[in-house]
Amino acid sequence: MKIKDLLELSIFRGSKILTGNIGMEYEVESVMVLEAIDIENWSKENQLILTSFYAFENLDQSALTEFFKKMKEMGISGLVVKVERLIKLIPHWFIKLAEDYEIPLIKVEKDLTYEKIMLAIYEPILDYQSHVLHTYYDVRQRFTKIERNLTSFEQIMHEFQSLIKKDCELQIPSKNLTIASGKQSIDSVVVKTENLKKRSFTKNNYELLTLYSYQTAKEFFALKVNIINRYADDCILYVYQDDSFPKETDLMIIENAVDVIQEKLQLEYLIQKDRFARLNNLAEAILQDPPRNVDELNGLLEEACLNDFPYYQGIAFSTQTLNSRLLKKEILYTLRSLQEKTIFFEHHNYLIVLYNLPDKKATLDTDRLKRTFQSVLSEYQPLTFAISTVKEKTELKEILLECLDIIRFNQEYYLDCIVEYSQLGLFRYFLREHDIKNLEKLIPDNLVELSEQNYDLFKTLVTFFQNNRNYKKTAEILFLHSKTVRYRMNKIEDILSLDLTNPIQVLNYETGTYLLDLKKRSATNEHRRKIN
Repeated sequence: MKIKDLLELSIFRGSKILTGNIGMEYEVESVMVLEAIDIENWSKENQLILTSFYAFENLDQSALTEFFKKMKEMGISGLVVKVERLIKLIPHWFIKLAEDYEIPLIKVEKDLTYEKIMLAIYEPILDYQSHVLHTYYDVRQRFTKIERNLTSFEQIMHEFQSLIKKDCELQIPSKNLTIASGKQSIDSVVVKTENLKKRSFTKNNYELLTLYSYQTAKEFFALKVNIINRYADDCILYVYQDDSFPKETDLMIIENAVDVIQEKLQLEYLIQKDRFARLNNLAEAILQDPPRNVDELNGLLEEACLNDFPYYQGIAFSTQTLNSRLLKKEILYTLRSLQEKTIFFEHHNYLIVLYNLPDKKATLDTDRLKRTFQSVLSEYQPLTFAISTVKEKTELKEILLECLDIIRFNQEYYLDCIVEYSQLGLFRYFLREHDIKNLEKLIPDNLVELSEQNYDLFKTLVTFFQNNRNYKKTAEILFLHSKTVRYRMNKIEDILSLDLTNPIQVLNYETGTYLLDLKKRSATNEHRRKIN
């Protein structure tokens, strides 16, 4: 109820508004009789205060000014002053205070009792609240009927629009879903946003948007409510309207719609979670311990829709860093898009996608993954992708083992962000026997000492081996003169007692040099992991 509605009640016909049109749109939600001027302790917003002028008789000007200031700050709806036998007129200075602080001032006659005023105010308020609550429960019953049929978002929005009879729009970006009735939002821009105060029967937060349409060159309004949930980000409902004062009954319809949408999101999440658990268990059975019986294996592959083609390959992604965990969902989506027939298994340290390939030409390799994840790899480091070799169904267990071998090796001896199993060479035999620590035994002690005490010489040796023992190329890469490289290599040969004409000795030192260099790169990446 507004002040203007209040003055139209029959009991106020003999009353007089002393402050003109001030506050005619103020809401009146409750009424209280003034007993003491400490209204901050007992009054509240949108309350109408009843009093006789006698309550102010002994107050000085500063106390009265402070009282009106409090009323303004608290959002008091208005002041009803009852003229008693002791005073016939309300002083002009009192009216001036009401005008200055924009408090509607209503004078009523002495024979109008407080009880009649309170009953007259509360009766329509209670009737309206009852009407609003009936609207809420009637709408709830209609939505309950469609909920029983596992309703789609489209059906929910159709029912919602038929109830509220306004154009509306639901946006759920994480599901690539937009459902709209009408075209109000197509050519419009938001020019103003206002947060609405919560009403008695609302629990959601509403924003009132003022929009401008380029097509009609007019402003219009929309109620925006963010549908808070744990299952979909940025879920938003818009309700378009012609005025900026949403009806409370409309809010009740919206509250119900929001409840139903939240329940639908939760239901879809639970169904998706159950499906994920079943597929994850299925992928685990296929990759970790595939049945030896061909019929049983075919049954599992049929269930996973992975029995159409003869070849299989796996790509694993390590999720041991913070960045990798944050990117996991995005990377999984991209990996699954590389081939049509896929299933994935998620472990707390990695996830692996299994592909069913029609032929070996469809093999996924380092070059393709680097092109696919170019922006991700350039922005986030370090990340580790492991690519298995192509297998037939009888070798499915090898796919997961190969990927885990790559991840394990890359943690100790960092090769690259994307590693194919074939790149491991002879090192894979150490990995398969879980003997990766014994790789360090391949590194001569004096080579370790060189890397620790004279890194420039060690770096020269690494570059020399990486460039097929070519002095000129080594010098170009290190930005050194070729004579300097020859001088350094002579010094290295003396320190290591290395004979570059001895193939066995060169093989041992070259292997050890690569391992030491990879281990240093691994340590650098471990430092990056801790930072990220």
